[in-house]
Amino acid sequence: MTIKKTMEFSLDELAAEAVRLGRELERAAHAASLGRNGHEVGYAGRTLRRLSQRDPFDPHDDASLSALEAIIQADLKSEVRGCERRFVETHYDDFGQHGELRDCPIYTERGVELIAIREIFARFMDARAATLDRIAAERAVMRLLAQ
Repeated sequence: MTIKKTMEFSLDELAAEAVRLGRELERAAHAASLGRNGHEVGYAGRTLRRLSQRDPFDPHDDASLSALEAIIQADLKSEVRGCERRFVETHYDDFGQHGELRDCPIYTERGVELIAIREIFARFMDARAATLDRIAAERAVMRLLAQ
């Protein structure tokens, strides 16, 4: 088994990043009025309220965060205003540039904001999961040492 050591963050740094990203996510979602209707806007606001209060680790939020991801995706889908073909490079070799044509959506200004929210959400979820994983690992080591 090969173990690669990548850039290692302390538990405090991981948790601080999750808290910061949670607050950033709440601010961005509020500014964009995340949700396509009053029900979704209210649900998103309630889900994000705990994040704005610096509490991103409640296990009861797992289902709400999954629903929030679905709201972001559905809201983003409603902001597509067309499609354009773009050349995307896949690799480069001795014969030059290679690629393919892809149909890429064109978004409204709000759609661009929602893409940024989706990216913040992904980074938040990664930081949250990394923090919870580190805590679980430390608990497992403590249990192992107590035997």
